[in-house]
Amino acid sequence: MPTIKLTDAAVQRLKAPPGVRVDYFDAAFPGLALRVTGAVDQRPERRTWTLFYRIGGRQRRLTFEPGYPALSLAEARVAATQAQLQIKAGIDPAEVKAAAKESSARAPDTVYKVAETFIRLDLERRKRAPRYIADVRKLFGNHVLPRWADRDIRAITRRDVIELLDSIMDTGTVVKSANGKKRRLPGGPVIANRTLAAVRAMFNWALRRGMVEATPAAMVEAPGEETARARVLCDGEIAAIWAAANTLGYPFGQFFQLTLVLGQRREEVAHMQWDQLDITAATWMLPTSKSGRAHAVPLAPMAIDILTSLPRKASRYVFTTSGDTPISGFSKAKRRIDQVIARAGHTMEPAWTIHDMRRSCATTMGRLGVSRFIIGKVLNHADRSVTGIYDRFAYLQEKRHALESWASFLESLTERPSDKLIIVAAAS
Repeated sequence: MPTIKLTDAAVQRLKAPPGVRVDYFDAAFPGLALRVTGAVDQRPERRTWTLFYRIGGRQRRLTFEPGYPALSLAEARVAATQAQLQIKAGIDPAEVKAAAKESSARAPDTVYKVAETFIRLDLERRKRAPRYIADVRKLFGNHVLPRWADRDIRAITRRDVIELLDSIMDTGTVVKSANGKKRRLPGGPVIANRTLAAVRAMFNWALRRGMVEATPAAMVEAPGEETARARVLCDGEIAAIWAAANTLGYPFGQFFQLTLVLGQRREEVAHMQWDQLDITAATWMLPTSKSGRAHAVPLAPMAIDILTSLPRKASRYVFTTSGDTPISGFSKAKRRIDQVIARAGHTMEPAWTIHDMRRSCATTMGRLGVSRFIIGKVLNHADRSVTGIYDRFAYLQEKRHALESWASFLESLTERPSDKLIIVAAAS
């Protein structure tokens, strides 16, 4: 194991007998050696830089990669200096190298795997509202995973995020169904903004878990401006929808009517379960709502009349067609209502949505003298203020008064003969 003054010229001249390994130590850098392994048979000569050191009372060896000449003498001395700094700090550089090699050999964290883990360990473990979790899954499944599913999450760049959002804004997302046919999902500013929010949440979570060193969603602005919908149904439109719902029968007819009476979200009413209802106390208790909190909804007599008229199928769900799952297919049911209204000679322009019923409920309660604060309690809007966090009083009586006032007004509308209704287009 000779020790010599290594120079670039000397390194080029150093040799070793065939099949023999010789360590030439650098006189200018204790512990650093050029290991030369002589050529034999089909194996060419190899030259590697090696640092010999002791840590924790053990003799250790660290090989730098790549070997000479890819790693020059000067570069080898720099690498050895950095390793010695680790040794002085009590860190074994050979173990650091082995851990890094093992980490790089592991299967990459694909976007698909990280998205699934994010939903399971973050959203579901923190008991986020089921509807929110379902929406995030849908956004990933429809727009993110078709493009990124098999990509290493560390390889996603800010440009990838921007191109994803631009595509959703411009053309939507093309997906392939199980039968191989392609279809284009709708895009636009709302979908693009929601996708950005979901992607940003996933990357922030991955950053906290050490899966990525930075988030490519940082500094990416929301791609589109959303126009807040302000459609409020006029009295004639409300009465027409109610009358048309009567023709649908169970489950969708009563579903539309109860959604209008209660003023709650479509998915919450659709997922209503019998064991959540206390008819005697005239209360519906949602264990978890979109806001992530339990929510008590007083039942006005009009709501109880609807509920007690429903068939009690062998299902936990109040509204079901299969018995095993809550109803879906709301758009199809709404088209049936529109067809009934059109056949009656009425028009509803601009087009209305199921959520417009909730907005109309809130607006009319305001017309009836209910305060905005109590309307917010009825709708279960989140109160992010410090007072809202500590104020756990349910305002049950105030909410009951508000919903009973609304139900009385609604009853006065729906008692009118449908053939006398005049629908006036509401301002959008």
